[in-house]
Amino acid sequence: MSGTSTSNQGAASSHNTGSSAGDTVDAASQRAFDSMAQYLQAELEASGSDLTLLEKLNDASIEKYEGLSRQAQDMLVHAYKVKQTYNEMKAQVAEVDSLAESVDNLEQVALELDRYSVQLEAKFQKLLK
Repeated sequence: MSGTSTSNQGAASSHNTGSSAGDTVDAASQRAFDSMAQYLQAELEASGSDLTLLEKLNDASIEKYEGLSRQAQDMLVHAYKVKQTYNEMKAQVAEVDSLAESVDNLEQVALELDRYSVQLEAKFQKLLK
């Protein structure tokens, strides 16, 4: 009996050693899984932060380009008004050019009349003598 009790103790002892080794493997596995879970959680949080940042950048870009779009539209309206004013002034400039040409013609006529009046005065003075 003592042989059986020794062999039972040996079996129990080897079972305890196996259990201790199993516990060590289980604990190491648990730590590995916990570390992996922490790593994955950190990666997910980092990805979430990246996506939040991208969303903020997109919102800022949208706001910036909406402002640029409004400025471009305002510039188009202003350019249209400038073109309209130019077209209106074009007719007035043509009228001013026409008036300037008429003034030049009148000046030529006035010079000719002045010359003619000088000639007439000379003839009149000749007739008076």
